[in-house]
Amino acid sequence: MKDGTKRLRELMEEYDFPLEAIQDVLYRLGWHFISGGRVGDDYVWKQVRFFENLVKFNKVARKEK
Repeated sequence: MKDGTKRLRELMEEYDFPLEAIQDVLYRLGWHFISGGRVGDDYVWKQVRFFENLVKFNKVARKEK
């Protein structure tokens, strides 16, 4: 199974997320990992779902290649 951080990286490579969204997720994950969290935890996947919902509801554009 892929870990959540790899999925986040894939999404950020493919879509142009707002800086505020990226900063928010990085802040949340930073505290999660500092407090002993792991990359496969549900909390990391919750952040992935946040990014996937931005894609799903057309709040971000696909990056041009």
